[in-house]
Amino acid sequence: MTRFFYLFVFATLLAQLGLAQNADVHSERVSADMQMLRSINSSSTIGSMAVWPQSIYTLTELANDTASAFASYITDYYGVALFSPISGIGADQNSNRSRFRVYDYSDSIARLTIDAAVQIQPGYLSTSTATSSYLLATPSMRFIGSLNKHLGYFLDLSNGVRLSGDPVLIAKANPVLGRITKFMVEDSSFFDQYIGYVQYQDETMRIRFGREALQFGFSPIDNLVHSIQAPMLDGLLIDVPFSSVRFTMTHSAANGTDTAGGAVPGKYVATHRLAFDPAPWISVAVNDMIVYWGRGIDFAYLNPLAFFVSAGLSTAERNATDNSMLSFDIAVRPVNGTMLYGSIFFDDLNYSTITDTSFNGNTNKWAWQIGASHVISFDRTTTSLLTAEYVHLDPFTYSHRSMNASYTSFQTPLGYNMQPNSDRLALQYKVWFTPRTSIRLDVDYTRHGENILDSTGNIVMGPNPRFPGAISPIGNVGGDILRGDGDDLQGNRFLRGNISYQRRINVWFTAEWMPNIFTDVIAGYVNRNGGNTPEQFVSAALQVRLGY
Repeated sequence: MTRFFYLFVFATLLAQLGLAQNADVHSERVSADMQMLRSINSSSTIGSMAVWPQSIYTLTELANDTASAFASYITDYYGVALFSPISGIGADQNSNRSRFRVYDYSDSIARLTIDAAVQIQPGYLSTSTATSSYLLATPSMRFIGSLNKHLGYFLDLSNGVRLSGDPVLIAKANPVLGRITKFMVEDSSFFDQYIGYVQYQDETMRIRFGREALQFGFSPIDNLVHSIQAPMLDGLLIDVPFSSVRFTMTHSAANGTDTAGGAVPGKYVATHRLAFDPAPWISVAVNDMIVYWGRGIDFAYLNPLAFFVSAGLSTAERNATDNSMLSFDIAVRPVNGTMLYGSIFFDDLNYSTITDTSFNGNTNKWAWQIGASHVISFDRTTTSLLTAEYVHLDPFTYSHRSMNASYTSFQTPLGYNMQPNSDRLALQYKVWFTPRTSIRLDVDYTRHGENILDSTGNIVMGPNPRFPGAISPIGNVGGDILRGDGDDLQGNRFLRGNISYQRRINVWFTAEWMPNIFTDVIAGYVNRNGGNTPEQFVSAALQVRLGY
C-alpha cells in the first residue's frame, strides 16, 4: 500500500503536467467494439478501426453519438477524461456521476481521474498429467490526467498475489502471467504489472512514449503485424491521421532470449504503417517492420521515413543480423454490415525461387490471412458479430537465422499468435446484450509442422548434407519461431516435420452488473494430438472485479 500512496502523490503532481490519453484497451473494450461495429455498419470509414488503441479525440467523437448505448457507456466510464463539456466542472465530481472514483477533477485547463480496483479470480485447470485449482487476488490503481487537451499521462499499476495453485499450470491458461519473471522463474507468490505512458496529442497527431497494448489490422480475431494479444512493448508511437491517409510508426524495446536461455542485449522492434482509404468502404495499407539487436538504438530505423527493407541491406552488419519484413492489408465493405479483409506478410521474398521446393525455396517466408465479418442485429439492444478466417504461416516465418532477431518479445510472437509452419481455420461469434454485457465463442482448428526432436527434447543434430563434416540442426523444419537457424537444410515444403492437430474452444462471458461491479466467466478446452507434446487441457475461471 506504500507504493500506491507514492503513486497517488506522483500522479496528483503530474496532473499539472498532464496528457491526452488513449482508450484503456486493457480494462475497457466497449469503445473498441463500438468503433469496429460502426466501421462494419458504415457509420464510419472502414479504416478507422485498424489501429488500436484509439485516441481521446476518437473517444470523444464516439461519446457524442447520442443515439448509441455504447456512447453513453463511454461517457460514463471516462468521465472528465473526455473533451466534451461536463457539468459541475472545477470540483470533485464523485457526487455527479453514477460511477465511483477515488478522485475525479476537471476545470478549464486540467483534468484528473484516479480509480482503484480489486480483482479475485478462482480457477480450475486440468491437463493430461495434472490437475490444479488456484486463487489469485489483484489490487490495482489507475491515474488518467490531461492539461489543455494536449499533454498528459496514463498509469495503471497492479500488484497481485497467488494465494494457491501451480504457477506453471496457471500460465498455460493465462500467458500474460507466464511472462512475469517473479511469477514463473522466481516462483514468487507476488507479481507486478503496469501500463504507463506520456503523450502529446492534438487534432492532427499523437506522439506517445511508454507501454500499452497495440494492434494493427482489421481482423477481430488476431492480426499479422501487431497483435493485441502480444506482450506490451516500451517505446515510441507516432500516429498521424489526415483525411483519408494515416501514418503510424513505432520504435520499441523488446525482450529477447537466446537458445541458451540468456537475455539478448539491446533488442528493438520498429514498424511503419501507411494506410489509405480511397472511399469509406475500402482501406489499404502497407507495413514494414525491422528487428535488430546488440548495438543500441539505430537512428536509421528511428527515421519515420526510412524504408526498413532498404535500410536493413545498407551495411554488412545490418544485412547479417537484422530481420526486415513487409506486409500489405486490405479491407472492403461490399454491403453495410459485412467486411471482407486480407493480409499478406513477407518475411523474406526471392522472386527467382518462389516455386522452388528445394532448400533454396526457404528464401521465401510468407504468411497470409483472409477473413470475413458480418453484423447480425436482433433488436435495438442485442447485436452480434460473426467472423471466420483462415491464416497460413510458412516455415521459418517471423524467425531469423541469427535467432536473436525473431519477431518476438518474451518468446511470444508480436504478430499472429501461432508458430510458423502452421495454418489455422478460426471462427468467432460475439453477442452484445448491452454495451458491457457480452458472450464470445471462439473455435479454431490448427495444423502445425513441429521440429523433429531427440529423446531429450532438443532439435535433432546431424551431418550437414551441404557441408560435409559440419554438424547442423537437421531436425529444424521451421516450426519454432525462436529457431531460424538451419533454414538451408530442409526442402521448402509446408507442414513438413512432426505434424500436430489442435482443436480449441473458448467461451468468455463478461458483464458489468452495476457500475464498478464486473464479472467474467472464462472456460476453455484444447485437444492436441500428434506432434511432440499431445495433450488435453481444460480451464475455467471466474473473475470478480470491483472498481474499474
